[in-house]
Amino acid sequence: MEKSNRQWHFTDSGVAVDKIVTGPLDNNVYLIVSVDSNDSVIVDAASNAAQIIDMAEGTDVGAVLTTHGHWDHVGATAQVATTLAVPASIGPEDLAISKLDDATALDEGPLVIGGLTLEIIATPGHTQGSRCIKVGNLLFTGDTLFPGGPGATQNAGHFAQIMNSLDTKLFTLADATRILPGHGLDTTIGAERGSVEDWRSRGW
Repeated sequence: MEKSNRQWHFTDSGVAVDKIVTGPLDNNVYLIVSVDSNDSVIVDAASNAAQIIDMAEGTDVGAVLTTHGHWDHVGATAQVATTLAVPASIGPEDLAISKLDDATALDEGPLVIGGLTLEIIATPGHTQGSRCIKVGNLLFTGDTLFPGGPGATQNAGHFAQIMNSLDTKLFTLADATRILPGHGLDTTIGAERGSVEDWRSRGW
């Protein structure tokens, strides 16, 4: 974990999280590191592979995990995974739109990578293969949930789908759960919970 001038975005007794913002849509790219083992994963290698690889320097990267297959979230994924000789994983429903031909399936359920224990949560709606990644009290939501509402959807059916994902998967979590979205600032489940019915009424 040692890297000169590194200022962690978040730390607790279990993990440390680094974050950079990159690309024309200001995508958040995260590095999750086990405090005990130094094992790490990269979440959403959006663009600027060299900067992402530099962020991961000094940690033992085990995988590049992708929350969904939209172009702005996957631009550097293949290069980063190849350079670091680690697998890239994505929800299989998004494999085609991501164009990550060699990616492995990021299936719902527990995922252990070295000293990191993650929970992969399927949250279809923004895309059919959208995934959130929970690590302890942290929730990396991609474009499923932001401060102020869910991610964009293409039609009323997909909006109903993303709201169901929020209702049944995310807003069952504790209020203190910290949301680290694919764009923008962090929030918490508690901070967003009271607005859910307003979002539902607003529609897609």
